[in-house]
Amino acid sequence: MNEKYTHHVLFDWDGNLIGHVHERYTEETQTDPEPSRILKRVQFRARYEAHRETDAHCLGSIVNIDVIEDAITVLEALDIRQIMDHFEPFFNTIRSPPVDREVVAFTALFLSLNDSRDELVGQSDPITFYQENGELVNTDVTLRKEPDVHITIPPLEHCFACDKQFRDLIVRHLECQVRDLYYKQGRQPPERYRIEGRGLDEPGIVPFDEQAK
Repeated sequence: MNEKYTHHVLFDWDGNLIGHVHERYTEETQTDPEPSRILKRVQFRARYEAHRETDAHCLGSIVNIDVIEDAITVLEALDIRQIMDHFEPFFNTIRSPPVDREVVAFTALFLSLNDSRDELVGQSDPITFYQENGELVNTDVTLRKEPDVHITIPPLEHCFACDKQFRDLIVRHLECQVRDLYYKQGRQPPERYRIEGRGLDEPGIVPFDEQAK
């Protein structure tokens, strides 16, 4: 972000945007898509900081860098048996989806941590997203607990077991989500997150070096 411009962004306690006052763009220039993208990054950064620094609930867990990083730490500590207990149904659904594999876009899983975010305490059933009549649809979603992490894995090109290699694939995906959340704020991610790979399932996320300033 260009630091010489002042922005005043106001949210309510639930994170809903109330107003955004700034000096940079006139009403005419805001019809240009690039200023709009810049302002969205400013707003997301403001929402993120408000969530971290106040008691306001401005972010859901699945777009909270702190929560995702805690989840990464938990996953990296899992042994083989724990990996299989938590992820074998997910792994099997990726390998053998309930619909024609040719139309599968990705398979999703929601994870839940305990209150101290140092233990994985639950996961949803695997959810298959696939193309049907030109639209992206999905199998039924059942959430037993408010999720903390959202994982989406496309069909696997290489066949391997539900082991540490598969766990590492999930961790890499979460690290890429963290990368994208920094990009959404208009920030360069820390060195460990400057990596290639599948991150957030959102269109229009632009790497920091390619963002207009």
